Amino acid sequence: MNRRLLLAGFGGLLTLSALPTLAQDKTYTLIFKHTQGEMAKYKLVMDMTIQIKDKDGKAISLPGMDEAGMKMKMGGTLVQKTKAVKADGGATLSGQMREGTMEVMGQSNSMPEGIESITEVDKLGKVLKMETSKDGEPMNNPFMGMMQMDKMTSMGVGIVYPDKPVKVGDKWEQTLPGMVKGSTLKVLSKVLGIEQIDGKEALQIKQYIVMPLDMGMDKDGQPAKGKGNGMSMTGSMTIDALYSISTADARVLKTVNKIKGTMRMNLPKEAAQQSPFGSTMNMGITGVMTQSLLSVGKVEDDKDAKPAVRACGFSHRAGCGRRSSPAPAARRPPIPA
Repeated sequence: MNRRLLLAGFGGLLTLSALPTLAQDKTYTLIFKHTQGEMAKYKLVMDMTIQIKDKDGKAISLPGMDEAGMKMKMGGTLVQKTKAVKADGGATLSGQMREGTMEVMGQSNSMPEGIESITEVDKLGKVLKMETSKDGEPMNNPFMGMMQMDKMTSMGVGIVYPDKPVKVGDKWEQTLPGMVKGSTLKVLSKVLGIEQIDGKEALQIKQYIVMPLDMGMDKDGQPAKGKGNGMSMTGSMTIDALYSISTADARVLKTVNKIKGTMRMNLPKEAAQQSPFGSTMNMGITGVMTQSLLSVGKVEDDKDAKPAVRACGFSHRAGCGRRSSPAPAARRPPIPA
């Protein structure tokens, strides 16, 4: 064999053998590149099982439940729009669930549309401020008064990136604000490797999140953690998450979240007398939530935009919670937001 060809072939083999090492040593700076007027759509699917037991650990049987517990499924399309981009790399985002369905104990219902969240994030994905529409049932839940929505970490599609470049094998730990006022989340992260998703290079980042839960409410429905004269809920949840993140622009391409938790709910005497499980209910929660990127486009191309829910503030009165009707002169297909 020609010596030159032999040496060339040997050199090629050495080059190929070094590629994995070079890929492992490459560093990535994860800063999301926001673009004003951009719209991303994600497919969201959640499948949960809730086991309910009384204070003595005896399983509680309710209509629609089997031995495994209460089944709950949720799905829909999460639409995220970039409303504004700041000079420092942060952005203002809007989020809305569309075509959402929820199935509980075999009963399926459509989720309300028109409810929109406005979120300000920094360049690493941390939530600086969040406001959610108060038009509709979700915001009438008394427990919403115990949430620190203005400090909540970006969860789900979002992820808080490290403030330094990372490479495969790197680990880091973050302590971030939780959803409940005064609570924090402990987040452990590790870069597992590199993969290809629809032709895009992506980092696999594994996260383990520990979320404590401690909420209370007095007899008047006001937040009252620790007072003991109303309903309380304590426990913790863990989220074992796997993110696939584009190395080109730090966009989340898909996530798989495995959820596990235990909660203990105590009811005041009056409510306990009417409860099928007495004064104490113990809940075990397991489930999986997945999100995958469907498309990235422009806001003006949004053909599925729905009119916003009317802001009346009294959703139990007749007419509240319905979508507002346009003026007679504007009766035409909705203009995209």
